Amino acid sequence: MSIKLLLAQLGLVLMFVTSSVQAFGSNDLIKKLYLKERTFKNTEEGISLSGEFGVLTTQGNTNTTTFKAGLSSEHETTNWSNRYFSEVIYKQNEVDNDTIVTAQRFSVNTQLDYKLATKNKRLFVYAEYEDDRFSGFRYQSAVATGFSAHAWKEASSQLRYSIGPGYSYSEREVIDDNNHQSYDVFKEAIVRASLDYRISLSKTARFRQFLSTESGQESNRSRSETSLTANIIDSLAMKLSIVLLYNDNVLQTNEDLSTETSISLVYQFF
Repeated sequence: MSIKLLLAQLGLVLMFVTSSVQAFGSNDLIKKLYLKERTFKNTEEGISLSGEFGVLTTQGNTNTTTFKAGLSSEHETTNWSNRYFSEVIYKQNEVDNDTIVTAQRFSVNTQLDYKLATKNKRLFVYAEYEDDRFSGFRYQSAVATGFSAHAWKEASSQLRYSIGPGYSYSEREVIDDNNHQSYDVFKEAIVRASLDYRISLSKTARFRQFLSTESGQESNRSRSETSLTANIIDSLAMKLSIVLLYNDNVLQTNEDLSTETSISLVYQFF
């Protein structure tokens, strides 16, 4: 899969989110939603959309290009609290005039929380899809449902968690001795849990720690993202993030743990 295809996938996600926003009505309504987001702490309702983009190129003894892009959106209504996320990672090295791809991942997930009568208590539905060329799998997907809540939610910080049962479905490409391609199907029941901690360090700086895990009888997938975001001007910010990905599965032959460190720009569309 080329970088053009990855960009096309991200573009499709952007079109989907944009179409969803347009479905709310006219530009005047979008402006109202934007204003709600700007005063989110007071209204508890609104919609936000931000894009992340980063490119690192090195030339000399080694020629390397690293590309990262993502979209994230949060939508708060009276009865629902929804989150959407998509990400593309691509890295290539040039060795002796040959281009070698060393990282390539596309992932998308969403969590829909239905607010219960009890304050800060919700029921959630979660779904994800990931295509990571170097994970040893053709793709990995999962769905889950369960209970979600805020341990606390204040003006400057909040801690949100969720836990519930689910189901995972994955396929791995297998090439036999005769160069014939086939697929190993792997599916099982899982338990998914997540933890999301956010704090405003100042008017322009924010810290976030996100943890999630999907555990089954024969598989375990976890993600940890630690990030620090600082505003540069208006809606433009710089983000430093460290992502740890753990993927332990009976079908997998690659390394279980991978680490990604990146500096990127984040633009708040609304």
